[in-house]
Amino acid sequence: MILPYLAAILLALATAYSAVVSFRQKPEGGSASPSWLSPDRTNRPARIFFGIGMLILVIGLGVWFSTNSRNTAPRSFRFLIPEGYRGWVRVEFEVPGMPSLPTEAGQIVIEIPPSGTLRTSSPEQYGWARDTYVFYSNVHSNAGEQPIPDSGPARLIWGKINGEESSSSGKRKYEEFFVGSEQQYKDQIDQPKPKDSSRDSHSPAAIP
Repeated sequence: MILPYLAAILLALATAYSAVVSFRQKPEGGSASPSWLSPDRTNRPARIFFGIGMLILVIGLGVWFSTNSRNTAPRSFRFLIPEGYRGWVRVEFEVPGMPSLPTEAGQIVIEIPPSGTLRTSSPEQYGWARDTYVFYSNVHSNAGEQPIPDSGPARLIWGKINGEESSSSGKRKYEEFFVGSEQQYKDQIDQPKPKDSSRDSHSPAAIP
C-alpha cells in the first residue's frame, strides 16, 4: 500500500526538479557547464513540455488517491447492547453461514444479543473510526436507546481489543470489550475469559 504513495512523492520531486531546470537562467557572459543537477542536453521547449506533463500526472494521481481513500475509509460501528448488560462483549467476523451486518446512517450496526457474543459473516473494519455504543430496551425503536459513555468519569467501555485466534473450526477474527464500571472491569481482567467462543458464558448475570 505504501508503494503508490512513494511513487507519487518521487513524481512530485521530479516535477519540481524539471521546473527548476526548465526555467533556469543562463549566467551573464556565457553558459554554465552541464552537470547532473543542471543538464543542458535538451532544448527549452522540450523541458517545459516535460515539466507540464509531470505536473498533470501528479495532479491526476493526487485526485485518484483522494477518491480512493474516501471509498476505502473504514466505517464506524454502532454497538447496540441490551439494557443493563454488564460483562464482556465479543464480535466474531468472517464466520461462514452467519448473517452480515446491516448499515444505517453510514454506520455498521452490531446488535449484541443477551449472551454478549455475536457472530457475523461481515469482514472486520481496519483503520481509525469513531465507534458509538448504546443500551437498548427495544431494538425496533430508537426511543429506548441510551448512549453509553466510552470516556470520562462515567465511562462504561473498557479493554477494547482486536485479535485473531485459532479454534477447532479454524481461525477467527474478533473484537472484544468490557461493559461495566471501572471496578467491575478491574475485577474481571484477572479472571481468564473462555477461548472457545461456542460457550455461552458472557452473561449479564455473571457480573454483579
